[in-house]
This record gives sequence, structure tokens and C-alpha cells, in this order.
Amino acid sequence: MNSSRGIHSCYEWWMPQSAAPPLREILADLPYLIAVADTGGVGAAADELGVPQSTVSRSLARLADGLGFAVLERRGRGVSLTAEAADLLPHARRALDEVLAGTGIAQRRAAERDNTVTIHFQHTFGRVVVPALLGAVLAERPDTRFVLHQGARVLCLEALESGRTDVALLSPPYDGGGGIHTVRLYAEPLVLTVPRNHRFAARRGIRLREIDGETLLQMRPEYGLRILADRMLERSGAVVERGFEGEDVHTLRGLVSVGLGVAILPPASPAPTDVVEVPIRDADANREIGISWSTRAAASTAARTVFDLASRAEEWLPRR
Repeated sequence: MNSSRGIHSCYEWWMPQSAAPPLREILADLPYLIAVADTGGVGAAADELGVPQSTVSRSLARLADGLGFAVLERRGRGVSLTAEAADLLPHARRALDEVLAGTGIAQRRAAERDNTVTIHFQHTFGRVVVPALLGAVLAERPDTRFVLHQGARVLCLEALESGRTDVALLSPPYDGGGGIHTVRLYAEPLVLTVPRNHRFAARRGIRLREIDGETLLQMRPEYGLRILADRMLERSGAVVERGFEGEDVHTLRGLVSVGLGVAILPPASPAPTDVVEVPIRDADANREIGISWSTRAAASTAARTVFDLASRAEEWLPRR
């Protein structure tokens, strides 16, 4: 809604229509009244404002018509404010000062919003992918402000689809369409993490169908890594015992190290010493990471920088 129209409507709500001057016109013409008061003349006010003298004269005449009283009177060879205009003057100054102050606050907020990007990402991306992305953004826009949220895949998906985030890093990548654009960044292999004394510890590779009967430690069902592992197991035909369900890969590795089971995980970095990571030879044994954003909503400049960097991932993603 037009702000001046909103002011006018609000003004008329408490003042009878017959008594309400055209407030939109009055507000527009107040700067000319203030300029005349400050400079002492119409010509000087025109010079101060950088407009023709006729513009000042017309504006003051329009102001007088709207107010219902004269705002200038002759004083010798010059002009001065009438007593009524002089009464109005301090209120006019305060009104314009408030508008300028409010405009400054709004502009600072708009600038901050334009320099802010909200990113949701899954837990396992916090060590490598997210720092690399943020570093690349800061290299191009050093003053960028980040609002970061880390959580399960379902949390990131909900934020993306509801429009509560600018960017979501997901695995598996988002494939729902519906005005959401996705760039696939890279894929990393998944490994079978086993205790050091496990029967598979000396193997150079394994097929998932071979883990029949093993106790499998997994992420909780809402996590992307669990979704991938369940899909892989279903394709392989392996039947496993379901063990502990966790919320981070470090916990799962720790439990594997004491012999509570095995786990399908991304490789640790640096390489772990308390467990053994056995390459999985199944063709689908990898985790693909994607970055997604909505194309339906206006994006901040900071968010558009992230979108652009997504298409140039080879420039900032660490070599794998």
C-alpha cells in the first residue's frame, strides 16, 4: 500500500472529512515552507533546494490552499511566514525529521537483509562443505552475514519448501521441482566402518549382500545418510539386525570401535585409527551432495552470490 495514502486514510479516520486537509499534498509541500523559513526568501529557498523559483511559489500556494490559511506575507521587499505558518513550522520540522529518521532505519534494515543469507545444512556437511562455501562467499562479499541452521534432512527440506531458508545443502539432493532449483555439487563414496578385529577388517572391498546378519548401527530415519543406507540395503538384498540409531556419525564410529556393530558412513577425515573403513563395491555406494534454492521468491544479493558460486563449485570445493 502507498505509504502516503495509508497516512491519509489513518488521518481521515479520526478527523471528520469536512475538516481533513489533503494531507498527502501538505506533506509533500512542507519542505518548501521549511526552506523559506531557513533561508528567508523564496529565491533563496529555490537555490537551496535546487529547483526553479516558480516551483517553490506554486508549492507554497498549494500548501496555503490545502491548509486554508496564508503561509507567507509581505515584509518590505521580502516575505516572512504568517503567524499561523510559524505555529506550524516546528511541527513540520519534527514530522520531516521523523520521516528521515524512519527512512534511515528502514534503509539500514534493507541493506542488512540484502547482505544476509540463510543456509540450512545437514549435520555431516559442517566440517568441509559449509566452511568451504562460506569462505568462498566471504572472498567475494566480505561483509556478508550468515544465518546458519544445522539439522536432519527433514528439517532442511521443510525450511526449503516453506521458504524459511535461502539455501539448503542436502543429500540426497532435492528432486521435488516446484520452483526449486538444484545443483549437484559432488558425490563421495560410502564405506563399511567396522571394528579393528572384525572379520571384514582385512578386506579391500565388500559387497553389501555379504553383511547378512550383521548388527548395523545407523542414523535416525529422518537423516539423509539413513535414507541412502536403507536404499542400498534394499537393493542388495542384505538382511541385517538393526542396532543403535544415532544423530551424528562420530557417535556411530565410536560405538563401532567398541564392537557394538558396523555402520555405513562417509569416510572420516583424517583417517580413523580406532576403526577400519572398508570400501563398498556396490555401484550405488556413494553419497551425492546438492545445493538447492527457491526460484519463486526474491533473493538477497548475498543469496544470489551463493547461487552463482553453486555453479562454480570446482573453484571452492576442496579436492576429493
